Amino acid sequence: MHATEGSLQSTQTTGPAPLLPGIGNDSDGGPLARELLTIRMLRLLDVLTRSGSLAYPRISGFSDFEWRVLARVCETPPLSINDLGILLHRGVAQVSRTVKKLVRVGLLHRTHSGGGPGVAITPTDLGRTVYEPLVELARQRNAEIVTGLSPEDLQTLDRCVTVMMRNSLAQLGREHELRAAHKS
Repeated sequence: MHATEGSLQSTQTTGPAPLLPGIGNDSDGGPLARELLTIRMLRLLDVLTRSGSLAYPRISGFSDFEWRVLARVCETPPLSINDLGILLHRGVAQVSRTVKKLVRVGLLHRTHSGGGPGVAITPTDLGRTVYEPLVELARQRNAEIVTGLSPEDLQTLDRCVTVMMRNSLAQLGREHELRAAHKS
């Protein structure tokens, strides 16, 4: 046991180990990562997602997926089960189970839409109230991640993200067309 304590002490005195291999120790990865902005952006997104997967459940008491469903429905209601599955990259069965649970505890409301089998999912007043601390945490996390960027940097970044999102959506559309053409 003393050897373990000694090992922990030596780790603490030399600095923390990187949380992700090759990330966080001033390494930006290999040559392709240095060349392609998209790889660095995906790594940034991965780190943000990982830390959010720890922070939001800690604040909300929900599982990682439960808070994501609640947040998405509060942010852009109404949504269907299929919409949520697409937006959250999960199967409709998992989305449906999670929505049923959040409906049961009074955070979401399900209504059948227009004569078909579809449902529209919206937040309840309680759901919006529970969502507010998540919004505040999102604002705090955003402020922390952009610390050190000037207002001009943020404006430039916003314009760049807008253009890159448009280009990415066009790329996704082409990939869907190619996939459909390949299937036929």
